[in-house]
Amino acid sequence: MKGTGQKLVSAALAGSLLFVTACSADKTKDAAPSGAPAGSPSAAESSKSPDAKEYVIKVLTQTNNQIKRSDETKIGKKIKEKFNMVFEYVQAPGNYADKLNLMLAGGDYPEIVSIQDNATFDKYARAGALLPIDDLVKKSPEFAERYKVQIPLWKLSAHDGKLYKWESSVPADFKNVVEVNDVGVRIDVLEQQGWPQLLSTDDYIKFLKKGLEDNPTTNGKKTIGMIVPFGEPWGMQGISSIMYEKGGRYSTAAGNLGVLWNQVDKKFEDTMTNEYVKESLAFFNKLYREGILDKDSFTDKLDQYNEKLNSGRTLSSWYAVWALTGANQGLVDAGYPEQQYINMPIRSKTQIERNEKRQIRVEDTRPHAIHAITKNAKHPERIMELLAWSATEEGKVLLQSGIEGDEYTIANGKRVPTDAFKKSLTNADAARSIGFGLFDFLGGVLSTAPDGVPYSMQLDPAMQDELQLTQGMRDAYKKLSWENSKDYFLKTGEAANTGIASTVVIDTTSALGALHQKMIDFRIKNSATLIISPKTDEEFESLYQSVIASYKQLKPETVVAEYNRLYQEKQTQLNQFK
Repeated sequence: MKGTGQKLVSAALAGSLLFVTACSADKTKDAAPSGAPAGSPSAAESSKSPDAKEYVIKVLTQTNNQIKRSDETKIGKKIKEKFNMVFEYVQAPGNYADKLNLMLAGGDYPEIVSIQDNATFDKYARAGALLPIDDLVKKSPEFAERYKVQIPLWKLSAHDGKLYKWESSVPADFKNVVEVNDVGVRIDVLEQQGWPQLLSTDDYIKFLKKGLEDNPTTNGKKTIGMIVPFGEPWGMQGISSIMYEKGGRYSTAAGNLGVLWNQVDKKFEDTMTNEYVKESLAFFNKLYREGILDKDSFTDKLDQYNEKLNSGRTLSSWYAVWALTGANQGLVDAGYPEQQYINMPIRSKTQIERNEKRQIRVEDTRPHAIHAITKNAKHPERIMELLAWSATEEGKVLLQSGIEGDEYTIANGKRVPTDAFKKSLTNADAARSIGFGLFDFLGGVLSTAPDGVPYSMQLDPAMQDELQLTQGMRDAYKKLSWENSKDYFLKTGEAANTGIASTVVIDTTSALGALHQKMIDFRIKNSATLIISPKTDEEFESLYQSVIASYKQLKPETVVAEYNRLYQEKQTQLNQFK
């Protein structure tokens, strides 16, 4: 579930890239980039001919990056010096997937293709349009090591078990990508109540009841206790039951369907009957009964949700915390800085008792960021040389941190971002001139370098807070004695790598596929009833047992069993590729 909140400029520059025809031209010398950290030489240094002709590959992009050629950027110049390769950016408006399908049908697909889903990748691979890169792995130990987890998974997604692709933004380090969407809480109410360390569902009920008593109106309008965008397609289906991800057993690798992924026991389980899902629904029922939950939440979509958040009227917001920074900046501009929000954790009663490490999803693969070399490539060996180099320490640092002395300095053996680097993260022109976001097709990583600093320095938690949080948000976390906005989650959570769990899916056209959809529909309908109807805890329990009795008549265990069978089948295949 994606957010629409404030993003870093360099990330916004990374548009969907699609490669087309190449041409040859001038010569250049084989100069190594200056300022690169010491380490093993790139795989290309020994094989590249000094008089190789300039190799220009046109790049179709849907992002208006204002850069025509990669050698207009600092990073692009270094790539040209080393490989005499240039990428020419061409605007391509319209439906991206349709363009890929038309190119495949006409046989005029590009030298390197960027693909945004596994279905399209499968079409290209089965059509024989892609070149296997298994030899690249054999010849480039850095590439093989960098993607040692991903390569077997990538082979698993191919119909013939060959390696045709690589993906951007993997691998990822847990501490660099802590995605936690819990509860947005208003700062002034935290201060009114002495900066309580909210965590349990009971903590939130008590806090919000008191907050409404103390603040019946906000800016001349009635104060709302909690807002939730249940009106979104993923609303009641996904976030009414999402308490399961706050504990220590389940991750969101299975999405918001009829099954959950048990990260600890490595198996799929039923969603509707899960104990944490029950506690999630009971929590919302209690919020509803206490008059805390906004009655409009059942129809509100993100537009309405954001409107209420931006007004400062609500004391809390559920899940869509990516909108907090934008709302906070608006509140500051409107003269209400005290009404800003911060993201705070929540756990159910059972999760508190168990005190297990929270399973925080870390993606092992990113099928919406696939890249592959096609059989139309004029010089595939040169492209592979560039890919091999991009997997070296020299390549990873240059592509994601820039040039030593310009974007970073070295202090005590660690890269330290300069003011120029920080400016590039909030200024599109500065980012473009360096080249950040324009070379993601070479496979930028979200991992940490040997010096202890993320290859992309903006991923450091302290740096993220400096760039993405308002001063009021940073001050609030200090009042709570947090080192940064991710402090609690880093200390109480652990990486939940998705592995093959997120790739398992039942054929939607099969009888079991139809049953799976019935399970989802049943849960959506009855979740709303369980939140609204019961007037007491006893009524909730009675209605819940009745609902579950009806649900079991669908025989959901047959769908769960099929998910686990498919998982074991894929696990066996995966082991063969390792």
